Amino acid sequence: MPLKVEYLQYESLAQLYDRYVREFVMHSPIVSVCGSEIHCYEHHFVHMVKLLGPEQSRLYFPDEKPKILETTAGFGNYIHEERRAVRLLASLDCLRSPDKVVRTEKLVTADRAFIKQFDCSQYPYMVVLVRAEGDLLTLCTGQPIRRRQIASWLDGELLFPRNSSAAR
Repeated sequence: MPLKVEYLQYESLAQLYDRYVREFVMHSPIVSVCGSEIHCYEHHFVHMVKLLGPEQSRLYFPDEKPKILETTAGFGNYIHEERRAVRLLASLDCLRSPDKVVRTEKLVTADRAFIKQFDCSQYPYMVVLVRAEGDLLTLCTGQPIRRRQIASWLDGELLFPRNSSAAR
């Protein structure tokens, strides 16, 4: 039986960022049951919650970090994708204990997709993308996926679990 999603509670951008740093960055590298070690850095926060600035502009993290830390009431001029933010802990669980790790043609800048099923009627799957940077694996982004969308993420080279007919 898949795990229930633990939804993250937060009231401000600074609070959400602080939780990301405590759960991901401070425990980096995240060691996965598949044998991967995923390095997580502060700037990955922007991608994990799909944070955008005014006029939905892309952000340069070194310039934005002080503003993020100052935004202790609400989100100020920033917008984010709430469905990703409330599922940050599911993304972390997906990295630590994926059901599958797949290298698929769907990936552009990432090297592999960590996939885990959860007990959630709206978005039962979490996909977390990881990039290879030399010998390091680094976090890219994570997103909840609907049941009808998961097949395209599973179509590719199965990296974990290996040699499992039930894996696909």
